[in-house]
Amino acid sequence: MNVCFISCIWLTYRIWGTIDIAGRMSLKPVEYSDVPDKYKSQSGVRVVSAVRRALVHYLFHSGFAVEYGDYFLLFDFYEPPHEVWKPGLSKEEISDRIAKSKYPFVFVSHSHYDHYSPLIFDWKDYSPNLTYLISDDVVSENRDEPKLLDSKFIYIAPYEKIGKNGLVVSTFGSTDIGLSFLVELDGLRIFHAGDLNWWHWADESTEEELLSEERKFKEEVSNINCGRIDIMFFPVDPRLGDHYWLGGAYMLEVFRPRLFVPMHFGTDFSITGKFADRMKQADIPIFEITSEKQSYIFHR
Repeated sequence: MNVCFISCIWLTYRIWGTIDIAGRMSLKPVEYSDVPDKYKSQSGVRVVSAVRRALVHYLFHSGFAVEYGDYFLLFDFYEPPHEVWKPGLSKEEISDRIAKSKYPFVFVSHSHYDHYSPLIFDWKDYSPNLTYLISDDVVSENRDEPKLLDSKFIYIAPYEKIGKNGLVVSTFGSTDIGLSFLVELDGLRIFHAGDLNWWHWADESTEEELLSEERKFKEEVSNINCGRIDIMFFPVDPRLGDHYWLGGAYMLEVFRPRLFVPMHFGTDFSITGKFADRMKQADIPIFEITSEKQSYIFHR
């Protein structure tokens, strides 16, 4: 058998998912660094991406960090009182990652105190490549805070699209204030909902109001025409009582993300297990957050 052909089969086995080659084999991925240099540019093999793994850190409530290759992404950072919760990454650990990352980004979906903290601006000098993507309601709702005009601060409204340092961000609306984010980078697609949710407040709403909330949510979701989503951060809020699962279930049905990450539950992290149990038939991985300082390794 031709030696070159055997080499290609070996390489396909070693780095499934990172190459396109006739007769691809569905086998487990490994790090690109494991591939010998002599095979990386071999004729007949096209390397699509060297990065196959994302590390997702739960911070608190709706706050998450994602480490992916040269990128460090921070969503809706909110530092709770330390007597309530110890954040998944401390401010010092976040500072260190921002300083060491080639392309760090900080996202703010809206101005609610549990999604936004002015503490995020303490990091602005830690990296020349740091970029803030901030919902424009943060300025309008906090008129006492000056709008930072440096090029690293990008204020963005719903239904806009921007690109920077290989990352593309599309924004969509919310069923509260602010916006939701769709982030695409190096083959990975992440959706962070902010306060977009099916807010079914059964104990305090009329039937007409409940139907209105359902219509508003589904209309907003219909605007998110993005194809496959790899990682979806979405509210599973225990304050909604027996209806906490409605929005998440709808998103699983519509998008079938490769990983669903519950959020917006404060300190009641048991709700993530309840949601996972309820959604078993969906056959979609759900990050059950059961404790502080929890992380999840996502292989795409």
